[in-house]
Amino acid sequence: MKTGASDPFGDDGGNEISESESTDSETTEETTESVTPDNNTSQINRADLPLILRRDTVKDERESVHQLFVQDSTDGRAKDAERELESIIGDDIYRLDAREAIYLAGMRNLDTAADILREWGYDL
Repeated sequence: MKTGASDPFGDDGGNEISESESTDSETTEETTESVTPDNNTSQINRADLPLILRRDTVKDERESVHQLFVQDSTDGRAKDAERELESIIGDDIYRLDAREAIYLAGMRNLDTAADILREWGYDL
């Protein structure tokens, strides 16, 4: 190199920090950054999670028992409906979840439930 020309990649005499000290301070900064959470996972309220994520067992949050006696034809249709729900969702579904979802769907469609009751002889 010519005299007086500076080497942009060379060591400057003014910066006497060793490479290991520089690396240590960078590591400390990185460590500090990685320890500080950037997300809000610690602030998530369990009640805000969907049912299947917040429960420990399928019976959690199900304190009421609704024993249901059904006709043989209803039993067969219920099993078919459970399998069809699994196909629609694309995942395995607990039988209790499927049954409660079907039960709730009936509550949302009371006109359909009334039609079935009429088929059984109600509202004559």
